[in-house]
Amino acid sequence: MGFLVPAFLAGFAAVVVPIVLHLRHRDKDTPHRFPSLMFVERLPIRTAQRRRITDWPLLLLRALAIVLLVLAFARPLWSRPGVTHASVSDRTVIVLLDRSMSMGHRGVWERAVNEARRAIAGLGATDRVALVLFDDEAYVAQPLTTDKGLALAALANAKPGAAGTRYAAGLRTARQIAADARTGLAPVDVVLVTDMQRSGLAGLAGLEIPATMRVRTVGLSSSATSRPNASVAVTEARPITGGAREQLAVTAHVTSRSASVARPMTVMLRLNGRPSGTRMLSVNAAGDTKVAFDPVPIPAGLVRGEVTIDADSLAADDTTRFTLTSNDEVRVLLVAPDDAERDETLYIERALAVGRAPSVRLQRVRPSAIDADELRDVALVLLWDAPPPSGSAGEALRAWTTRGGGLVQLAGRRLARRSSTAAILPASIENYADRSDDRGGSLGDVRIDHPLLAPFRETPAALVAPRFLRHARLEPANGGEIVARFDDGSAAIIERTEGTGRVIELGMPLDARAGDFPLQPAYLPFVRRLVLYATGRAATPLARTTGESWVLPAAAREPVVSTPDGSIVRPARDSRAASVPLRESGIYVLHDGQTRSAPVAELAVNTPPAESDLSAISEAELLAGVRRGDASAMTSDTPPAPAEIERRQGLWRIVIGVLALLLLLEMLMASRGWRGVANPLTTVPSSGDGS
Repeated sequence: MGFLVPAFLAGFAAVVVPIVLHLRHRDKDTPHRFPSLMFVERLPIRTAQRRRITDWPLLLLRALAIVLLVLAFARPLWSRPGVTHASVSDRTVIVLLDRSMSMGHRGVWERAVNEARRAIAGLGATDRVALVLFDDEAYVAQPLTTDKGLALAALANAKPGAAGTRYAAGLRTARQIAADARTGLAPVDVVLVTDMQRSGLAGLAGLEIPATMRVRTVGLSSSATSRPNASVAVTEARPITGGAREQLAVTAHVTSRSASVARPMTVMLRLNGRPSGTRMLSVNAAGDTKVAFDPVPIPAGLVRGEVTIDADSLAADDTTRFTLTSNDEVRVLLVAPDDAERDETLYIERALAVGRAPSVRLQRVRPSAIDADELRDVALVLLWDAPPPSGSAGEALRAWTTRGGGLVQLAGRRLARRSSTAAILPASIENYADRSDDRGGSLGDVRIDHPLLAPFRETPAALVAPRFLRHARLEPANGGEIVARFDDGSAAIIERTEGTGRVIELGMPLDARAGDFPLQPAYLPFVRRLVLYATGRAATPLARTTGESWVLPAAAREPVVSTPDGSIVRPARDSRAASVPLRESGIYVLHDGQTRSAPVAELAVNTPPAESDLSAISEAELLAGVRRGDASAMTSDTPPAPAEIERRQGLWRIVIGVLALLLLLEMLMASRGWRGVANPLTTVPSSGDGS
């Protein structure tokens, strides 16, 4: 036992007070008036002084009252708070139930629920149980409770989802529950109910759990061969331009695992819910089978695609979805000077023609062709070593950029001869550097975290490889921000914002005459990223997987998202963007303001491909990378303060109650006269005659 205010224990010295009072007590006789003492013989009387305590019960009662009063003011508390929450003999059980997509295999979920129910039903009346559902994340369906009915009710509402498996997420949550329970050195039993899927091992290496946390797995699959499975995925949906109408060519792959023999299968393509192609094929017992559908006319606007195979024991991966837009293209205006030869812009024209989702429609024009009508459907204006127009055309270009258009100027030898700098541009051109003597320059200080250079975050060396024999020397102007520099310190890329649009100045040449950048692997991803970043667009994937997040396009000012299960989500837009977690497979639809409005964008979400591999592992392999810590790891990282522990226990209130009863008893005993009285001792001197 400890005390919150131990200084009050000095009050125990007050116990001597009732002892002193008992010892100093004198009996006082009542005097009586008498007319005269002259005829009364004078006799000397001695009264014995109190030498001992004669009323022990009353003394002990008063001393005990003082002791209890001191203890109440010292605020007692138990030094092991876990003892006050649960008895050491009571069990604490945490049931971890795998709810990943693979648990939807025929018969597996029913067995899993029965095993979890059996673990809960076998507990005693005072045992505590918690239920945790996990896939790639963990969710506490029922916190620790002694009411088994609550845990069974939460178990009845559980069902398998569409996400992947991560055992580490479930074990970390169980560890936190055990720490919050503060069971001290008492063991905590963790019952892991899962199909033992190998793909869920990610994140387990190095995970530490306390030595008092005992993990017992309830495997639902003995081997991978007992669960054959086939899945389908769309690898390409490519628009084909030609003829009177644009067509769509779709390619899919069917993957078979653990089957004993090859089997026939029907693969069907649907676009916007209508059958658009069927293939009959023989799927190998193990491995991939490519399926190429005949090109079909692509529907106008937003397109929902779906490829299905014959249903098997795991239906969740028998359907894959994708979305695209039939007119998903970015129109780029390449403004080249009159003296620019065709081969000068050859590399950038070919680089922009590569890629889909979105595709780039490039139009080459002369500087004099820029006007408000020409800019109406344009997303990016690319000034190839040419200045922005002046007069009314320049005002139209500036207004168009302010409304969200993208403007990129590639500075070369022509612009280096000009001394003027337009107010819309983020840089001024000082001169034109010729670095042929030192075998050309390269990029040096590069902001690899900038969104423009996002494709090179994993391979930053790809940006250093190109050599530039000649390049423009730029200086920031009009609030321009340097994104990259050459190795000599001069700016290579400068950007600024103009309203809601972006303006970018490039000092690095994009042609093969002044360097070898077009011949390097970094050229194609850089040019494509330049277009997407300058126009505020992002590459649109055919589909995403569950467990990811969808960063919503900025086109929806009041985003409203309809999820595959029919619920409505209104994500809040922060300083960056609004996002929606993808927890279900299906089609997510983005609206602006209300769901009755036309869709702004659609996104297909599929189950993780790794979840279709039902290969199982053993219990020893699952826990091989898990480290065992000491028992102190079971306590919370931030233990409660003594004041918090004392507030939960409230022992001083019990002490005050007992003190009140003692004082009442003391009053009754004292009022009934249970006090020690000294017996007077009278001595009479003997007379001289011996009488």
